[in-house]
Amino acid sequence: MPPRAARHPLLTSLQREATKALATLRHEITQRERELAVLKTEAARWQSVRRGPAKGVGPAVTPPRVPPPKKPQLDWSTILKNLPARFTTKEVAQKAGKPLAQVYTHLSRWMKDKKVRRVKDGYQKVS
Repeated sequence: MPPRAARHPLLTSLQREATKALATLRHEITQRERELAVLKTEAARWQSVRRGPAKGVGPAVTPPRVPPPKKPQLDWSTILKNLPARFTTKEVAQKAGKPLAQVYTHLSRWMKDKKVRRVKDGYQKVS
């Protein structure tokens, strides 16, 4: 049998450090798995509570649904009349109180109906 070759001290210390790191990681993994098991049991307990009230608790009859009050529709032709001869999308959004996405929808409708046209700094009413 050949004699055992001497290991380099750097390799030996590297192996020792790797073994320590691996042991630390295994210990932490075990600890986290225990914490996870505790959290899973707590989640299951909350889930069982959330599924429904105990019998005899709560109203016997479901209350009727009341629809929310309807808002009046916005008259976009009135908004167009109240705008100056030249205007921007921000001015339309301020007058209407609506987001720019809805403003662009109605501006394209007005352009299609030839009520406004695109100019350099915004839009212009067509006479």
